[in-house]
Amino acid sequence: MEQTVTTAKAAEIVAIGYEGLRSYLKRGLLGSSGLMAPFVHRDSPAPDLSRVRAKWKRFGLVDLCLMRLAKQLIDLGLSFEQANGIASRDDVRKVFARDPRAAGTTLMAWPPYYDFILFAGDDLRHLPDRLAEAGDVALLVQLDRIAEHVRSEIDRVCEGEA
Repeated sequence: MEQTVTTAKAAEIVAIGYEGLRSYLKRGLLGSSGLMAPFVHRDSPAPDLSRVRAKWKRFGLVDLCLMRLAKQLIDLGLSFEQANGIASRDDVRKVFARDPRAAGTTLMAWPPYYDFILFAGDDLRHLPDRLAEAGDVALLVQLDRIAEHVRSEIDRVCEGEA
């Protein structure tokens, strides 16, 4: 069974203050990423899932990796909305879900809208060409480093519980 942590421990692992993380969650951090849409009768209104994540009380490895990615993108100068737009994407979630170590995966984002591309495996050979096309500014984030950081922080923070 996957190890999960509380919001307070998640804040410590991701290196965001507790109130800051709660604020991000209320603003829609990770949106409905990782949630299966509920089945709704065709004549019934669909539920609003925009704030579902704010009600979560426990977070797993993938959630923590995505939160850390969002924090890192914000620290690199993206707005909350831009960073959350990237971290909330299912294709980014799948990188961490398929391979918890995100081995060799690099995310490249570039202004003005911070479009992004994921490079993994053989795709990494295309990275220099994409960097040249992006022009003067591009952000590169190694997702395996994020996964490594989160794993080590989970071990450190949860060490006393065992």
